Amino acid sequence: MDHWTDMIAVMMSVKQEMQKYDKEKLWGYYLPETAAAESKITEAENCLGFFLDPYYKEFLKHANGWKGFSQTIDLFGTEELCQSEDMKYANMILNAIENSVIEESSFSRDQLLPIAATKTDKDLFVLTKWNKSSPRIVIWFAGEEVERFDNFKQFFLAMIDYNKDDLDYLKDHD
Repeated sequence: MDHWTDMIAVMMSVKQEMQKYDKEKLWGYYLPETAAAESKITEAENCLGFFLDPYYKEFLKHANGWKGFSQTIDLFGTEELCQSEDMKYANMILNAIENSVIEESSFSRDQLLPIAATKTDKDLFVLTKWNKSSPRIVIWFAGEEVERFDNFKQFFLAMIDYNKDDLDYLKDHD
């Protein structure tokens, strides 16, 4: 699965199936935002002061963020990346992570860009900023490092799998 349209369609299909089995209404179910114009991506990069990861940029060209991307975690689009309330909240979570956890990640806080967060827990996903030789790493923090993904595409594919696990859980408890 190499094309963003296909990957997004798979995620949408899983989310729609989850909604059918979520009798307790555990999570909200939303469609991804419409594609970001190239000018919006450039605007976000100018605001941030660096170029976004190529895989993340490609995603944004197909879906400019996704509320409820995984349970209550929102995946940021160009609107959230700069001075939004969502980014302020995500940076607050990032700043609350213990120094030892950040040090163990081999990155400093200023090398981490929040790209997804939830306001109901401490889950935070960050993209590393400074890795010019290859796509940037995505790190999942929840007080400690939970998992890391080789790049944004691998993160997205893993989130499809996590949503499939949630779907299996919902089916088992139907």
